[in-house]
Order: sequence, then structure tokens, then C-alpha cells
Amino acid sequence: MYKLLVVEDEKSIAYGIANSIEWETWGFEISGVCGNGIEALEQIKKDKPHVVLSDIRMPEMDGIELMQHLSRHYPEIKIIILSGYNDFEYLQMSIKNQVMEYLLKPTDLDEFEVTFRKIKGRLDEARKKELEERELKSVYEESKSLKLRKKYNLLIKGYGYDDEEMEEEFFRQGENWLGVMVVHLEVSDGEDKNAIYQDQIKVEKILNEKVPKEWIDGTFIWNFEEKITGILNSKEEPLEQDLQPYVRKLAEIVFEETGIRIYAGISSFYTDFQMLPQCYEQAKCCASQKIYSEGKNLVTFYKEVQEADFDYYAISFDSGRILKEIMEQQEKNIEHALDEIFAEFKGKMVLDYDYIDRLSLELLFNLSRELLRCGVQLEKVMKAMDCTYTSIYSLKSLKEKKEFLSRILKKASKETARMKGEWKSRSSLAMKIREIVNEEYDSNQISLEYVGAKVHKNTAYISKIFKNEFGCNFSDYIITKRLEKSRKLLEDPARKIYEISDELGWADVSNYIKLFKKKYGISPKEYRNILQAEGGGMEKYSDENE
Repeated sequence: MYKLLVVEDEKSIAYGIANSIEWETWGFEISGVCGNGIEALEQIKKDKPHVVLSDIRMPEMDGIELMQHLSRHYPEIKIIILSGYNDFEYLQMSIKNQVMEYLLKPTDLDEFEVTFRKIKGRLDEARKKELEERELKSVYEESKSLKLRKKYNLLIKGYGYDDEEMEEEFFRQGENWLGVMVVHLEVSDGEDKNAIYQDQIKVEKILNEKVPKEWIDGTFIWNFEEKITGILNSKEEPLEQDLQPYVRKLAEIVFEETGIRIYAGISSFYTDFQMLPQCYEQAKCCASQKIYSEGKNLVTFYKEVQEADFDYYAISFDSGRILKEIMEQQEKNIEHALDEIFAEFKGKMVLDYDYIDRLSLELLFNLSRELLRCGVQLEKVMKAMDCTYTSIYSLKSLKEKKEFLSRILKKASKETARMKGEWKSRSSLAMKIREIVNEEYDSNQISLEYVGAKVHKNTAYISKIFKNEFGCNFSDYIITKRLEKSRKLLEDPARKIYEISDELGWADVSNYIKLFKKKYGISPKEYRNILQAEGGGMEKYSDENE
């Protein structure tokens, strides 16, 4: 069983989540229920859960502050955000703080089950990987490579090491130039995660044992973000023309030993070891350029990316145009609109390498709001496709990302067409219902049940259709029709008010008088008196009151 902590300031929701779901069948147990982030942190210290399910907006410490704290101090805890705020900024904040899922209120039981079964699968994988790492650790416990991995992981994180110890070590080495290389493996689509992990460990070992040190010393580790990372050390500042053959040699050795192709990103070099975290971010940025170069470059240097002239402000999706194509089921035009934007990134150097992902998410969020007006929920469309907004981050090429968007938008287009057909059918049914009501509104038997029997639909469905189509309740519509007719009948002074009430379906005349006065501001008797005194003057008075 994995432990789940629920953080929600509304007690009814919190305890509803905790007590109304059979968590054990999904592999979880509730470790606690907290009303805000501060309570949650206290609970986490006592009994560290595997998963935290948290609302966004809470008193004292909200969900944003909580996830930031967990990301920094408890990165192993999986975070799920449950929020009523369908907001792009909240999603972005969640992504940056390693939130696994972002659920919108209200969330049905099926969505909870899909989410938590998926997370259990990931936890199972992590547990399996942890066991494998423990086995690996037991073999290499006393080895130098494992100690180096731990040390350099702390150095590229920028915290957790002994400052004095590191300063003394690097002081003894003299004024060396330090930089970082991130090595990516070329993997096939759909390759098993465990197989990728085994390949990474294999490549890490080869790079450490078989690459000649010569003028540049490279120590390679499998780091905390599951990336092969080289800490490069040189007596002189390395130049790009010198590093090119170095990386080429690395690639040749790895391919000869394993058949795996690699590509790399290399940071700028500094003489201060405290710059290693910045070097790591630079190297990650460089290695991520493969998505834009489509693997044509064996190595990318940070200087190249930094100096690239990429006009971010000139590139964005025309969500209005794409929405129009979705509504009109123009799939070829949707594809063309996506092609235009993705073509802008091909072969480019993009310093903000996640920019294409943010553009794509912004497009999906904009479309989600607009499509909701048409009765199409984009989140449900994606759920049926077994994906979420954040799925785009795991895709490794522009082609995959574009196809991801294309599939969602085309599916949304089909859903829009289906809703149009449903609306047309509903509209036709609504007109039929109104026709019946217009003919028989003054009958004592007119009711939802009566109309339902005539059109062969249940009362709840008829009520909903009528309200959606005409903007008023079924019963209010009948009352209005009856009252309007009663005004005509009141023009005849020979007609008794109780007779008019009975004729229009009101058995209780007092009920009729009350409804008339509520709508027109005067009683039926007062209305008749004004008609007799002023002729047609009452018509103007009645219209103004309505």
C-alpha cells in the first residue's frame, strides 16, 4: 500500500475524498487529512506519504507554496493538484514543481481511478528501479565511481555538499576549467523504460572506463534527473574545435561497445566549481536542441545557443483561426496551421528550449475555454485518448509533438461535429415540445409527464432541453402563456375572474391572482378597472412593468 495525504480546506470535500473511495482497491491508504499547507508539512514530517493530493487555494499556506516546498525538500513525493481553477499559470507552476497530475473540480470517480492507477504504476516502477539501484549499490558500495556519482550529483544540484571540503579539493587541483556535458541516448519509440535505464548505466560505465583522459578529464555520472552527465576538467579553457573531436571519440567508443548512438550538449567553462549547477542547466539546454536539429548535430555548445537569433514574439498559434477550422471540421487546414508554426522551429537554436511546449499548452488551454461554450470538454477528449496536457513534455521530437496536437484537435473537431448533430436533434425536439405547450398550455393536464409521454422522453431530459433551448423553465413558460391569455380575457367585463382562472388551468383562483400581481405589479381586478377607465392605456403600463 502507498500512503496518500489529502490537503483540502473544505472539510466536506476533504473527508468525502478520504472516506467515500475504496482506496485499498487502487493500492493506497489515507495517511492523513489536512486543511492547509502548514498542517500538511507537519504531517509529512511525522509520516512521509508517497503521494500528496492538494487543493490550490487554501488559507495560511496554499497549494502553490506547498508544492514548491515539496519540490525542494521532498522531491520523491508525488504531487497531484486538485483545483477548480482551469488556469494556464497554475498548470505551468505545477509543471515546474514536478506535479504529476492536475485535476479540475469537479472530478468524477472514474477520473480519480485512472489517475491513481497510473500513479501506482509509476510508483511500482520507481520501487522496482529502487530495488535495482539497491542491488547495484550493494555491488559498487565501496567503489570510487559510486562515491563520485554522489559527490557530483550534489555539485550539479548546488547544495548538500561540504563547502570547506570541496573548496579544499578544488584548491589542490589548481585553477582548472570546469564544464558540464549532458549525454543523451538515441532510443527507439516505445522502448521499455527499464531497458533505457540499463543502457544508460552501461554507457556511463563505458564513458568512465574506456574514454582516454589525455588533456581533458571527464567523469560521467547517471544523475538525479536520470541523465548521463559528464563533469569536464581541463588545465586550459577548452575550445569548440578541440571539444568536437573529443565528443566524436566518445560517440565512436560507445557505438562500438553497445551499438547505441549518442549526442551531447556542452556548457561554457568556468574556474569556479560553484558554477557547476549553472553549467548543468546550460548543458541540458544544449542537449535539448536535438529536438530542433532533429539529431543532425552530434554536439551543441552553449555559446551557439546563446548567440542564436530566435524571435520568440513573432511565433504563436492563431487559436482563433484553429478554432474556426475545428468548428468547420477542416482537418487539412488544422494540419496546415500546425505545420506553419512547427516549421519555424526546425533547424533553429532555441535558448528557451521548452518554448514549443508552452506554446502548445497555451493553444490547448485557449481552445479548451472556447470549445466549452460549444459543449465540448477538451479534457474529456484527451482522457479518452489516454493523455493529459503534460503528456507533450515526454515527447522527444517536433514531429511527435505536432502529431500529439494534431490528434487532439482532430478528435475535438469530430466531437464538435457530434455535438452539432446533437444540438440539431435537441433543437428539433424542443420545437416539438413548445408546439405541444402552445396548443395545450391552458389544459389542466399539461405537465412534463404529459409532454414526455407524447414525445417518448423522460421528464428530466425534457426539462433540460427546454431550458437550454428557450432560456426559461418549462413551468415558467406555461405560466407566462396563461397570464398573457388572461389579460385578453379580462377585457370582457362579463367574465368572472374565478372563471378565467379555472379556464386557464388554475384550480385555486388565489394562486392565479398572486402570479398575475407578481408579473404585472397589480391584481387582475385592478388591471380590469384601469382598462375600463382608460381604454388602451393599460397596455403601455403593463409593458413597462414587464
